[in-house]
Amino acid sequence: MSAAARSKSGVWYKEQYDKVLIVVVLVALLGSALFLLLQIGQAHRALTDVDWHRVDVEHHEYQARDLAAYTPFVERMEQPFHIESHANRLLVSDLRVMSVNPDARTPVPYHAEVCPWTQFPQPRIDDRDTTGDGIPDEWYVTHGLDPFDATLADRDLDGDGFTVREEFEAGTSPVDPEDHPSYAYKLRVRRVATRPFDLRFQGVHEVAAGDMRFQLNVRGEDRTYFARMEDIVRGYRLVEFERRTREGAHGRRIDASVLTLERGDGRQIPLVIDTDVTIDDRVAELLFLVDRSTHRVNVGDELTLMGEVYKVVDIRRDTVLIRDQGRGVDVTVARATQAELRPPETEAAAADAETSVDFDALFQGLMAE
Repeated sequence: MSAAARSKSGVWYKEQYDKVLIVVVLVALLGSALFLLLQIGQAHRALTDVDWHRVDVEHHEYQARDLAAYTPFVERMEQPFHIESHANRLLVSDLRVMSVNPDARTPVPYHAEVCPWTQFPQPRIDDRDTTGDGIPDEWYVTHGLDPFDATLADRDLDGDGFTVREEFEAGTSPVDPEDHPSYAYKLRVRRVATRPFDLRFQGVHEVAAGDMRFQLNVRGEDRTYFARMEDIVRGYRLVEFERRTREGAHGRRIDASVLTLERGDGRQIPLVIDTDVTIDDRVAELLFLVDRSTHRVNVGDELTLMGEVYKVVDIRRDTVLIRDQGRGVDVTVARATQAELRPPETEAAAADAETSVDFDALFQGLMAE
């Protein structure tokens, strides 16, 4: 074969390569199909030649199973949890709160006793405190207040001088101005000063038959009291008088009569006529937080706050014991904090003008004595 013929044959093969490849693939597919048909035929013949017979089956008696462990799950499937529908709510969503489960802080209906997602028990409604102010929601609702208003606790809703929190702690109504805690709880000790006992029993005067007056002078002051028995002088009640004498020089009899005074705390002080008593007494100044008024008191004094009467039972170094005469309870008045001593901004100037000058002058005079 010549070179030209071989060249022409090679060119034809290259030009018809794709067609030759397709023919080869078709032939392979046809062969595969024929092979599958042969396999199917053999399998069919094998099945028709099998001698089918019934297989003996061993039957076992049924034994009942304890399904108690599955009962709760079956009950939950038969009665799935659902949220009650509320009429006339339109597009307003149901009120929900955060679950108390620390591992799944899911939203749950407000009145739900268990979390519908985790079955975790939720607090009782009467123990719930939505705002975290220490006051249960049920207490707010009982008094007609909004348990979701976080500003209520520190407000005075009825104008009696006590906040909602103070009314809750005292067990009184936050919406009734006549039902409030003792006003003694609104007192604070501004200052306590110690002063010498300044009363001196000077004499007895019988102005009429059976009408005796006891002369009491105030040391360091040009002041004299002529008091009857049971009268109160500077916080002390006259409770007893006894005539006595003692022997003096040259056998003379000297008047040594004794007048007994009693403080509000029951302490008795005997005064011998014409004799000074060397004991110390305390005086306190109290600040009333409701109207920012101040009250200088001694033991046994009575003071009136908002129409109610209170009595000073005892004055100590940092506290004053006050008795609420109407309620019959004793209240310990604590020393005022710096924040309580600071007047409100709206009345700061007036308060400074009233209290600082008068107070300092009062106690400077007491200490000077």
